[in-house]
Amino acid sequence: MIIIIPTKTSGEKSFISDNLGRANYFYVFDSNKNIGEVYINKHLDNPHGVGIKTAEFILNKHSDVLITPRVGEKSLELLKGKVKIYKSIDKIVKENIASFFNNDLEELH
Repeated sequence: MIIIIPTKTSGEKSFISDNLGRANYFYVFDSNKNIGEVYINKHLDNPHGVGIKTAEFILNKHSDVLITPRVGEKSLELLKGKVKIYKSIDKIVKENIASFFNNDLEELH
């Protein structure tokens, strides 16, 4: 299973970014390999269209799950039905992943 989380800094000890499209990084966790990788958000400074570019990144990574505080309309439109979206908790990446596997995160629609 591939889980993607927008983050403020890199790594599993980073806090979750408040804004999906404007996150500094994306933490991509592969639960089958138990490995996480960090990707820089290349579209962070674009004046517009970051939500769509972020959704495309998530889909291109073959993500099963997105954990984030919220999702914009355009991103949601592209992701709906393809990626399960869960509301993050106010903790670090590692704790959000654990909460997901404990079924403690609320699914966003």
